[in-house]
Amino acid sequence: MKQTLQNWIFATGDTPDCLQNGRAVTVPHTWNIEDGLEEYTGFAWYACALDVPESWRKGRVRVRFGAAFHSAVVYLNGREVGGHSNAGYTPFTVELTPWLQFGAENRLTVRVDNRFSEEALPYQRSYDWANDGGLIRPVELLVTGRACLQEIAVQAEPILCGTGRRDAGAAAFGFTAGVSAAPGSGALRLCWALCPAGSDQALASGALEAADPQQDTCFEQAAEMLPRVRYWHFDHPDLYTLRLRLTDGGETLDESTVRIGFRQMRTQGQTLYLNGEAVRLCGTEWMPGGDPQYGMAEPLPQLHKMLKLLKETNCVLTRFHWQQDDAVLDWCDENGILVQEEVPFWGKDPEVPTGAQWKAARSQLREMIAAHRNHPCIIAWGVGNELDAQRPQTKRYIRRAVALAHELDGSRFADYVSNTWWRDGLNDAVADGDLLMLNEYTGTWFPDREVHEELDKFVAANPGRAVLPSEFGLCEPAFSGGDARREEIFREKMAAYRQYPAIAGTINFCLNDYRTHIGEDGRGKYKRRVHGSTEMDGTPKPSYWAVQRECAPFALQWDGTAGALRCRSDLPCYEMRGYTLQLLDAQGQLLDTLCIPDLRPGDTWRFEAGRAARVTVLRPNGWTAGSCAVRENG
Repeated sequence: MKQTLQNWIFATGDTPDCLQNGRAVTVPHTWNIEDGLEEYTGFAWYACALDVPESWRKGRVRVRFGAAFHSAVVYLNGREVGGHSNAGYTPFTVELTPWLQFGAENRLTVRVDNRFSEEALPYQRSYDWANDGGLIRPVELLVTGRACLQEIAVQAEPILCGTGRRDAGAAAFGFTAGVSAAPGSGALRLCWALCPAGSDQALASGALEAADPQQDTCFEQAAEMLPRVRYWHFDHPDLYTLRLRLTDGGETLDESTVRIGFRQMRTQGQTLYLNGEAVRLCGTEWMPGGDPQYGMAEPLPQLHKMLKLLKETNCVLTRFHWQQDDAVLDWCDENGILVQEEVPFWGKDPEVPTGAQWKAARSQLREMIAAHRNHPCIIAWGVGNELDAQRPQTKRYIRRAVALAHELDGSRFADYVSNTWWRDGLNDAVADGDLLMLNEYTGTWFPDREVHEELDKFVAANPGRAVLPSEFGLCEPAFSGGDARREEIFREKMAAYRQYPAIAGTINFCLNDYRTHIGEDGRGKYKRRVHGSTEMDGTPKPSYWAVQRECAPFALQWDGTAGALRCRSDLPCYEMRGYTLQLLDAQGQLLDTLCIPDLRPGDTWRFEAGRAARVTVLRPNGWTAGSCAVRENG
């Protein structure tokens, strides 16, 4: 059983006595968007009443925190029972069972600390987003039998034959499931079934026995071949559900569901392949927590609002500077956005990583991968961003972190994001990652550098490697020109990147103007960087539509009412399968829907628009890929 704990009493102060004058809040919650607390760093306290019936005595009761920024200590009835330190964006679970008072009301209290820290990542003030303290993600009470399921790791790998894109076929499937069994647990049995998402019809099923359970045990279902599954693709995000039921003598102790997708992403030389197809992908980065109405405690509707805006920039590839909530990754799974999720180690402070940074990064990598490894949207783990990657000590950290990510999850890329690559392309730790991810700010943050000159040198220094500009754009007011200049830079950079076959993808920075404690504009919770193609609340600027057009997988040209839709063959570059075109009148009413034939890069499809005033192209899963007036060249 899961019970969401939304209603808490909150107060700031050094001791829990401050809760005597506390007030009611709803979790997720951050105090740094509230009047008078916008820049408060220190201790804050949350308290919640738990009604614990006598019937729970025979089981286990735990509490799972989606995230507490950045350190937390958990108390039950005044007694310290657990905590989580120096990792404000990864989930953690605390056991409550031994200290509960059954048949009574219990008091759960949490002290949260958002002071800048040398032990945490992000480090001190060296990061470019908001320092929002609080229980910033959902909190759940977990009630199970004496044994409960823990980390579940699924293998879901297409078995590809031949060349070219595959949408369905054979796949390898297997999993491991950890179990925490309290003393007195019997002969545990794990029943499982794999079903298409939304269906109860099993493609495969089975049962595993643990005749001699110990406190920590693990069930393993060896990989087997499934003869036919649908593969996950950003245009066809087919998902499956693994259902697990842990029993003891027929009694259900715990249940869990894991949603997965069968997807393969790899590189060969400088080329990126998705399910067998050579692709060049475009995307945009979104900075969560940017809206001062919500901060980092964004509710689900706000998360979905911003993700929809992100998707309709034709974003099929993004990165997150810090670990996200499962709800964000669930949405990317369902709607088709490939993700690199990163440890929040950002900037050149400290000058070189120390043991404290390695300890925090190692712990966060383990927690991040354990929590999110089953999301098909995730293709890469990031170990750092804009460190001084040409110092020997920093290079050593990056190599160790990349190696650990590969050890924990050998099915995904592990990368480092560099902004020092242009200094010496042969001596930068970006090369220790699987993709060469470059924050490319020639002409702005690097005013004396020219994009073609620097890319020519870097690509020549790293032959046969896939390159991915992972940030580019205009940051106001550090640089002038407004949104018109932002759009101009975006077009200029895309034109340059298209000239380099080694560039396998791009990530524009960024979707939104965002809150940050180092922002050059605004005060308090409105302190921000003006870096986005939308306002802080998601209102699109003119550059938003330019990003949508440039990142569309097609271009449209007109000869009167006759249209020619060409599947791009440069950047982005991938097949268009299952797309449709809507014909709309001047009032936006639908006149007709045309099925666009499957197009390979370079193919052209011609159609008649008739009396339509506007056309809209839709992806197979319904997202808008572009819209323009008839007779408007584009």
